[in-house]
Amino acid sequence: MGSGSGRPAVADLLSVLGDAVADGSLVAFGGGELRRKPVAAARALVELGRCDLRVATLLGSAEVEVLLGGGVVGELHTAGVALLGLAPRWREARQTASVRVIEWSEGTLAIALEAAALGVDSQLWPSGPGTDLPAINPWLKEIADPFTGAPVVAVQALEPDVAIIHANGVDEHGNVYIAEDLVADEILVRAAKRVIVTYEELVAPDPERASISRLFVDDTIHVPSGAAPTACAPLYGVDPEGLKAL
Repeated sequence: MGSGSGRPAVADLLSVLGDAVADGSLVAFGGGELRRKPVAAARALVELGRCDLRVATLLGSAEVEVLLGGGVVGELHTAGVALLGLAPRWREARQTASVRVIEWSEGTLAIALEAAALGVDSQLWPSGPGTDLPAINPWLKEIADPFTGAPVVAVQALEPDVAIIHANGVDEHGNVYIAEDLVADEILVRAAKRVIVTYEELVAPDPERASISRLFVDDTIHVPSGAAPTACAPLYGVDPEGLKAL
């Protein structure tokens, strides 16, 4: 959940990830769909030769394709993966069952991370009773609400060993600035045991405008274009040709 140091000094992506991510680690990736996906970090994990990673991503895209292409994924927790249309490696992984996939809805995955952030074993979620999700996801169990008796889903906490997010900027104190929707990044940084932020540029401190406090950040690494070929608005948009080349 962050050491509070928010180290903004220049750090090497490979060395930080090499220290933080062991084989079999549960690694959560921030951003959503084609926005601010930590693609450079995903490529670095492939370069490090990590294996059997347990990957969590609310709405995955390019980072999942990179990780699957590198053969480093053993298990994948997600509510969906897409590019500008179908994601070919994701489709192949589903069709061949080469990777264990844990299916979530966006709400249940967010609440599983929120439970970890709060330090509780589980939380109740009103959506999901009567669906197939509790039958195929071992982190979910349909029960009766202990107070009302209404059917609810009990969601077991999902605590990442490492969370990696990409941001527009970081200031000299380690506070993080994101110029658009945070998706679930504010939950990820509170849920994970260690938080790594790659960022586009060093910015002037403005704590009232900061999206994520340095208190939740362990490592900050300057990685320009670290989300490409996904977007990091307003600095750059989605690169369709880059997505095709993944």
